Amino acid sequence: MPRPRNEHLPNEGFTPEFLRALTLIGEAMEDVATAGHARPVLVGGAALELWTTGRYVTGDFDLVSPDPGPMETALLRRGFQREDRAGHLLRGLYHPDLGFGIEFVSGRLFDGLADPTRLRLVDVAGASRVQVIPIEDVIADRLGQFVANRRGARESLDQARLAFAFAMEMDRAYLDKRIRQETAQEMGLADLERLIGDGND
Repeated sequence: MPRPRNEHLPNEGFTPEFLRALTLIGEAMEDVATAGHARPVLVGGAALELWTTGRYVTGDFDLVSPDPGPMETALLRRGFQREDRAGHLLRGLYHPDLGFGIEFVSGRLFDGLADPTRLRLVDVAGASRVQVIPIEDVIADRLGQFVANRRGARESLDQARLAFAFAMEMDRAYLDKRIRQETAQEMGLADLERLIGDGND
């Protein structure tokens, strides 16, 4: 498989806590990759926060990994703990000082529908690189959640709009394909652009 394209993290826009957590996650990913394991992939709200340079704020990190064990071990060495907080599901990890939780998603990335050659490696700081889904998959994922909630999830649509607005480079054909896949053919890129133009859903 071709190596993911490298990106550089913007220098501003993120909270110090998010940057620190992202740095630790990137360091752990480097350990995992160096040991010969598959590097996990950052998805969900944290991917949206990364690509919108902090305009969207999340409280946790979702990582897709076929085998979370090596990544969990690397994170535990960096101050993360197994989830034991009251009011939280007792799974995954969290950092007691930074407040961020980490959950692992098993299975193939987006059920095998996403193109793994489009993954990005983002240089965070020093020996820290985070593998993350591209902006197209972020947008498609949010629209999939919007449609799955019977068009009542205005928040998911707003997140897709935000990601689209911050897309500096975008493969329109791939984005259209991924939107159609994630929305079970209910939407395409033209529908998103219409909703953005209308300013309503």
